[in-house]
Order: sequence, then C-alpha cells, then structure tokens
Amino acid sequence: MGFRLKLFQRIKTFWKSSIWKNTKLLWTVFFPIQLFLIYIIRQYPEQVEVYYSAGNYKSIASFFQKLFSRLPFSFGDIFYIILIFFLVKYFISIYKRKLKLKSSDFYTIISFVSVLYFWFHLSWGLNYYRLPLHKQLKVKDDYTTDELLNFTDILIEKTNAIHHKLVTNDSLPVKFEHSEQEYENTVFNNFKQTEFKDQYVKCQSIKPSLLSLPLSYMGFGGYINPFTHEAQYNDRVPKYKYPTLIAHEMGHQLGYAKENEANFVSCYVNMFSKHEKMRYAGFTYALKFCLNEVYRRSPEDFERFKAKVNPGILKNYKEIQLFWESYKNPLEPVFKNLYGNFLKVNNQPQGIKSYSYVVALLVNYFTENSLP
Repeated sequence: MGFRLKLFQRIKTFWKSSIWKNTKLLWTVFFPIQLFLIYIIRQYPEQVEVYYSAGNYKSIASFFQKLFSRLPFSFGDIFYIILIFFLVKYFISIYKRKLKLKSSDFYTIISFVSVLYFWFHLSWGLNYYRLPLHKQLKVKDDYTTDELLNFTDILIEKTNAIHHKLVTNDSLPVKFEHSEQEYENTVFNNFKQTEFKDQYVKCQSIKPSLLSLPLSYMGFGGYINPFTHEAQYNDRVPKYKYPTLIAHEMGHQLGYAKENEANFVSCYVNMFSKHEKMRYAGFTYALKFCLNEVYRRSPEDFERFKAKVNPGILKNYKEIQLFWESYKNPLEPVFKNLYGNFLKVNNQPQGIKSYSYVVALLVNYFTENSLP
C-alpha cells in the first residue's frame, strides 16, 4: 500500500513539474510544424515510396508485428479502450467545470493530438502518400465502359466455373465452415505465394477484434491499428467474408494504406490461392466491385450480367447484405461520414467513394495479365 501511495505521489509530482509543462509546450509548438511537413511530404510520392514504404517502414512493421503477435488478444483494441476511457474522463472533468477551459487544457489537448499525429505518421500513416498502386503495377488508372463490360463478362464466366466446382448445383451458396485460425493461416500463406511475398513480414499478426460488436454497428469489417500494426477483423461477419476481409487488413499491414489499394490486394491474393474456396471468395469479391460499377455506368448491362451470375453466388452476396442490415442503426451513417472525411484528409479526395478505384486496378491489371 505504501509503495502504491509513493508511486501515485511521484506521478502527481511529475504531472505538476516544470519538465512536464515544458514537454507539453514543446509538442504544442511542434504540431503546426508537423502539419506543414506533411503538406510538403505528400508532394513527393516517389521519395516516400523509396525511403519510407519500401524502406524504413519494413523495419517498423516487422518490429511491431513481432512484438504484438505473441499476444493471444488484440493489444491495439485494449489501447483504444483505455484511450477512450481517459478521454471521456478528461472531458467529463471539463464539463464539471461548466466548460471553463484553462490555458493548461489547451496545451494538454494540443500536445496530446500532436503526439498521436506524430506517432501515427511515423509508424504507418506516411503510406497514404506513397506512389499510387497503378504506377507500381505499371497500369492505367482509368478505363472505358467497354473495357469494364468485357472484363466483367469474362470474370462472370470464371467465377461461375469456380462456383460449379464447389457446389452440386448452381443455386446453392458456398459454405465456409473452417475455424478463424485456419482462415488466418491460409490467407497468410496466400501472401507468401504471390508477388507480395518479398514485402510481407514473416510474422503473422492478424486477430479477431475485441470490438467486433461496435464495429458491426458502425458498419466496419475490420481495421488496422497504425500504432501496434495489428490487423483486426470483425469476427461477427459471415465466414464467407473472412478470406477477403483478413487479406484486406493484411494488405494494410503491407503498407497499402488506401482502402481501394487494400481491396485490390485482397482480391489478388485470394484469386491466386491454391485453395478453391479462397479463390471463390477472391473472385466473387472482385466481381461485386465490377458489377457495382457496371450498375453505375450502364444499368441495362447490369441486369443482363446479373442474370448470367449463378444464383448461388447471389445468395452469398445476400448473406453479407442481410448481416449488415441486421446491424443498421441511425448512427452508422455518422460513422461512415466521419471515416469518409478521414480518408479525404489522408490523400483520398473521394472519401469512401474512392473504393471504386479498385475496379480500375482489376480491369487494367488483368487485361495485361491473365486471370488465374
């Protein structure tokens, strides 16, 4: 008891010390400098690619993934829970003061944001400003409607063929019945068998999120923790979604920060899998992106293509749709809007709508390279 009291008194003394006050002042002053530096850095994607994404980031990612992969639970989730707790507690204390802010509050809040902002970008966030994936793959970033229709037609045939191998008739959905660990291991091994093998850290750090219930209500399938490099997935979603969801978050671990690029990585890794169900998940994921874009550009062609897709595939799509509908709530659009604004701030001007860019990557890459 005496030790605890002494420790508390030392923390309290440090909190009131001039050293701590000077530290907060330093981070507060550094915050606008960081904003300016990020503005400059984002103008040089080639340099970010060479020196950060393909350079120092690999060492950073390797360190954190090896450190936290040993834990059977998500340390990143715990970190966020504790962070939210202290933030709520702090703002309650301000509310009790009848919202009267002191000068110390200003320095505390800005220095706190400054530290997180610095850690976020140094640890992972600079990947938002790397060379776009279409330039890395040496393909175009746009396509014509005819190119989209031709590719989608071929993709439907290929996806139907894979579906036929997995079911006794085309009206049945494919069942995914393996354990979470098996999907994690299989997707991890898929990465090691593709062209991403040289980029991937040899340590597996993908975990079901402790926050899967709130993620479901917010409409999210998972997330990468940029501070611990753990990839969390929502384990409440139907298992049909596991292969692409896990691969998407692992794509973020590789340093593909943008959602559209992580979506392409997810499609690619599963489409090239040696496991037929994983290939099915990858092909149907890619097909859904393309069908959505066909619907946006040419609704009459969408109806024609939809009629060609095996009914069982549409049932797998419906399974996911029903899941998200079961968690629909008035706050979901708010969370989606907040995340969309976050994407816009981080070099994705179209926000969540930028997800459609994955179609350009799929169409152009597989026009230059055959479908597996």
